[in-house]
Amino acid sequence: MYPAICTPFREDDSIDLDAQRRIVRFALGCGSHGIVAFGLAGEVLKLSPDERRDLTDAIIEEAADSVPVFVGVGAPSTRASIELARYAEAAGAGCVVVPAPMSGALGPAALVDYFVRIADAVTLPVMVQDAPAYLGVGLGIETVHRIGQRAANVRLVKLEAGPAEMSHWIGELGDEFDVWGGDGGMYLLDCVRIGAAGIIPGVDLIDVLVRVYEAEVRGESALADERLRDVLPMLVFEMQHSIDHYNACAKQVLVRRGVLERDGLRSPATPLPDASRMLLERHLAALQLPAGGARVG
Repeated sequence: MYPAICTPFREDDSIDLDAQRRIVRFALGCGSHGIVAFGLAGEVLKLSPDERRDLTDAIIEEAADSVPVFVGVGAPSTRASIELARYAEAAGAGCVVVPAPMSGALGPAALVDYFVRIADAVTLPVMVQDAPAYLGVGLGIETVHRIGQRAANVRLVKLEAGPAEMSHWIGELGDEFDVWGGDGGMYLLDCVRIGAAGIIPGVDLIDVLVRVYEAEVRGESALADERLRDVLPMLVFEMQHSIDHYNACAKQVLVRRGVLERDGLRSPATPLPDASRMLLERHLAALQLPAGGARVG
């Protein structure tokens, strides 16, 4: 369970490094097995390269080698992604995560070249992210196979696709690749049960999701099912609309849990409407979450 952490901002839209450190401590206190920085849950498209470097340093320093830190290096150009990947490696990242290019659709050969050039720039493991619903570009199994044939450090794949599609990927890619799930953790147990190597949900409910996962690993599948049923309505609510909706919900939860002082997204962004806040409060009340990420049960 490697939560994708959010990026906190001050009222003037500047990054809040102290709050970012608190989020890392929260994730660690919740029993996270690793941390993922600069995914879509981190509002990565609104961060400058210099901000990402400053945040990388703070996140890795706060994690203090206690768990691996995976660093997203997606950028509008191959050169920018390579620079970010090299910086992440020098800072002590355990893996870099590379989504499809953010500069538009490319043909298969250009897609393969993009990933291979980034992977060749580092010695770290590389995770390829396939998230066509969010990025508008789908990679597909054959493209990932071709990337892996040319770059030996590309052996991890993150899918935003649910268990049915994941099962197909696992069968086609075989033991050579580790396939991870996302989707906010909604399909956590189904994905783990068909062979997912790990799950990358958000950070706001990671203590609950870690307990689900660890119950399953212990062989207590009925308890895992029960715990996931408790949190599933909240996950579905958070994931229902858009990345901004998810991020706004996650930050509001972290405010309610005493981790963040403010829940604002970096502008431009639409705040949660009153109806959504009301529904979020109802889901939170039903969960009765402990403050600060204290592990229970």
